[in-house]
Amino acid sequence: MLSNFPWMTRDRFPWNLNPFIKKLHLGVERLNELCDEIASKREAERQAGVQAARQDLLDKLMDIDREDLRGNIITFFIAGGDTAASAVAWCLYYLCLNPCIQSKARAEVDALGRDPETMTDVDELPLVECCVLEALRLQPPTVMILLESITETSLNGKTIPSGTAVVTLLRKAMVQESQGGTIFKPERWLTHDGSAVDRLRTREHLAFGGGPRQCPGQRMAIIETTIIVTLILRHFNDLRFRNSSESVRGEMMFNYGPKNLELVMFPRHH
Repeated sequence: MLSNFPWMTRDRFPWNLNPFIKKLHLGVERLNELCDEIASKREAERQAGVQAARQDLLDKLMDIDREDLRGNIITFFIAGGDTAASAVAWCLYYLCLNPCIQSKARAEVDALGRDPETMTDVDELPLVECCVLEALRLQPPTVMILLESITETSLNGKTIPSGTAVVTLLRKAMVQESQGGTIFKPERWLTHDGSAVDRLRTREHLAFGGGPRQCPGQRMAIIETTIIVTLILRHFNDLRFRNSSESVRGEMMFNYGPKNLELVMFPRHH
């Protein structure tokens, strides 16, 4: 997990003078133990012939290398939780910056007339989902991904030797003018007739990476975030900043989230 940042996270002098580094290594050690326990328990169930009603993602990954399996389980824990929270926060930030869009999204929620409970309900909320997708484009929880060149290749005329670490700056790529720039425009994710979310474009959302290593939880994360934002719009009115929006800034820890984001909202009575 830490091999991508060896110079930042080494548990030896001088890096381990930072208490955060010591705490990080203790946390990773415990997380590795927890993941091994989960994998061992599932393996024991398989050997005992225990059959679940349906296979989950862990079942489908049990035959891969144990270290890779551990890495995927860690991804389920970290990426599935913190990134969704960051996505919700950034989406609310942009809805507060754009009250007209907030009103349109709330009108769509009110037209549904109930809390979303099924996939059919979620499909009735294309604008809300597009707000989530656009917030992810402008402020992706993961701002970069680290890849390794397996074979020698070239990029923009430059030779990339085999074994080279390649850093892809996701946000930098997604805010290019060709991708929409820095303007919050959720409708860019709709189909041409504006009746539904453009699923083809959504599947290629760079916030979730790309290719065979694209985030396997992409669809679940989008649905989860859309439902949470929908519930907030349905049960609260007039979302606004408690202080100036200018005090809000992005902060990077494991994920990129808004710092100093404090909102005021008023309960609605249905």
